[in-house]
Parts: sequence; C-alpha cells; structure tokens
Amino acid sequence: IGHEDYSFKPVKPIIDYEAQTYFATAQATTVPFFYGAQPNLGLYYRPDGPHPNPADLLPLGKIEEAQAAQEEAAEHAKEDMVYVGRRLAEIGCEGLNFDTAGSAGDADLYAALTAIAELKKKAPLMAVELGMSNEFVFGMHGEICYEGQRLAGMYPHQQVKMAEAAGATIFGPVCNTHTGKSAAWNLARAVTFMKACGEAAKIPIHPNMGMGVGGVTLNDQPPVDVVSRSSAAMTTLCRLDGL
Repeated sequence: IGHEDYSFKPVKPIIDYEAQTYFATAQATTVPFFYGAQPNLGLYYRPDGPHPNPADLLPLGKIEEAQAAQEEAAEHAKEDMVYVGRRLAEIGCEGLNFDTAGSAGDADLYAALTAIAELKKKAPLMAVELGMSNEFVFGMHGEICYEGQRLAGMYPHQQVKMAEAAGATIFGPVCNTHTGKSAAWNLARAVTFMKACGEAAKIPIHPNMGMGVGGVTLNDQPPVDVVSRSSAAMTTLCRLDGL
C-alpha cells in the first residue's frame, strides 16, 4: 500500500490518515503487509523544496555548492523518512519499503541508508526493504560515502553490502531494461547482475521484476510471456528469496 504521490515528503503531512488506512487494511490481511514510498530527493530541491537545486548549480561550475545542497537535502529527507516510519511502527506496521532508492543519485541512496539505520534503532522488529532504482548508483554528488564506502558507481553486489550495514531486512536489487535491445538480451544482463548480488548477499534479496526492470519490457501492461519467462529464469538461475 502507498499514497498516490508515493514519496515520503508528501506523505508526512498526512501520515495520521495513512496510518489509519494501513491499520484498517492490516486487520483484514494475513500475509505480511508493507507500506511503500520513495525517498525521492528531487522533491527537496527548488522549486518543489527548500534547498538549492544541484541541476542549476552544476552547469555553473558550482560543484561544492551543489554537493552541499545535496547533503542538506539528504538530511531533510532522512528526517521525513524516519518520522513516517516511526509513526507506522507505532500502529504495528509489518514492513516498510524504501522504494526506488537512489533515483536522484548517490545522495538519495545515502538518505535512505541513514534513515534505515536510525529507524531500525527505534523499531527493530519492523521489516525494512531497500529497493533500488538502478543497477548503477549515479554520482550526482560523487564523493558521498556510507560506512567509509563511496556510493557512486556501486553495482547490486556492492549495494547489498550497504543495505546490510544499514540494517535493512530485505534488499531489492534492480537491473534496468535497455529499450533498444531484445527481451532475451535484457534478461541475460539482468540475470548476470542478480546472480552476483545473490552470491554476495547475507540478507534476503527480492529483485524487482516490474515494468522496465529485471528483463521485463517497458510497457504499462508488460506481455505475460516476457514476465513469466523472466521470472522463471531469475528463480532458476539466481539465488533469490522472492520477486
């Protein structure tokens, strides 16, 4: 379940409403029930947010200013994510999915990792999944580190180690679909990344097999044969714990 805006920033002002919705739905379900939202660091930059926009600063050569803006925005985003996660934990949330992490680059992933680490201290029994947006972490900041490791340039088998260090319960690796290549080509590439990630992981991994990732074509309604073949290949060839 998730709000239609599907980002932590717009969810924060209406968290009481979302918590009630989650609670009511959880009473009617048996399987573990997750709440999902995106870190979405882009919402914290101007004109949507209070912080300077790196996209405006970088073309001007203001590298340090752009990095500082990302660090400030990441701290702001972390506070919002922890606030939302803590409120959901108070009403018995069984799982929280930090979805599409890293979509705005390495500072976006950093915000998610630090939020998970802080949230797990406050709600150690709540499952937390870190789901990625890319197989490659974009270096919009370029130098930001977590646990002494630079996040920019990390691939799934390296990203999962950061998720483990933060205390994530489940890791959701991603391999993006190349729209100029065949389904078979994309599936082979996705399996390569997921197999390496599974071998490196010490926590369960749930590769994303949705629209435009995991070898699945970029369609609103992906062809069922592509989805089923991709899912079968993933579960047969890789060490997975779910999809």
